[in-house]
Amino acid sequence: MSNKLNKALFASALIFLGIASQGIAQSDEFKKNMDAYLKSDAGIQKIMDSMNAFAQKKQIEEEAAKNKIEQESFAKFYSQGNSPVKGPKKAKVTIVEISDFQCPYCVRGKDTMDQILKAYPKDVKLVFKNLPLGFHKEAKPAAIAALAAGEQGKFWEMHDLLFANQKDLSEAKYLEFAQQLKLNMSKFEKALKNEKLAKQVDADAEMAGKLGIQGTPGFFVNGIPVKGAYPFDYFKNLIDQELKK
Repeated sequence: MSNKLNKALFASALIFLGIASQGIAQSDEFKKNMDAYLKSDAGIQKIMDSMNAFAQKKQIEEEAAKNKIEQESFAKFYSQGNSPVKGPKKAKVTIVEISDFQCPYCVRGKDTMDQILKAYPKDVKLVFKNLPLGFHKEAKPAAIAALAAGEQGKFWEMHDLLFANQKDLSEAKYLEFAQQLKLNMSKFEKALKNEKLAKQVDADAEMAGKLGIQGTPGFFVNGIPVKGAYPFDYFKNLIDQELKK
């Protein structure tokens, strides 16, 4: 390797390692020692090894920082608002479901979650979050209707009715379902117009986007993201792994 190339490699290494700005490279003695060092292939290899080790260290540090941010964001997402919850409070596995009442794939997700809760009655807790997609006009009103029913302890019953009738959603239907569930109609109709519930839906959607969930359904299994309506066995594998920890 030519001396010119050696020096270029050395300069690149200094820049990469972030020490050129410290003036170390300006020392005559340092330059003399490094010129001698770079004349051997072994010396050059050591510099390359150092650069690689530094790059790996930085990558690990960046990944750790990213994971910390993601975990903090997930914890905030999990705890924000008064999201409906089903399952034991001290469950070892928490699944956060992010859904849209007009999304056909979310029906599959709902059915899979029903299977999961039946299969793990003592170990899994389900938290429901809303992500009404813009092209589903009734998705947000339906989400608000479900939360409004939840204020009278009937979220999951309304949730099931909405998914069972997702091709025929409207305000008239929400009122019909509320009557079917024997809700206090005055309170329900007032809740439908409650800005607090609309803001809760918006907050869910905003945080879902920050966590990388752009479509529905989306899930987090103890913080592990699952994007899409995966089958029961896929979730089972994740849950079983978490229960072994």
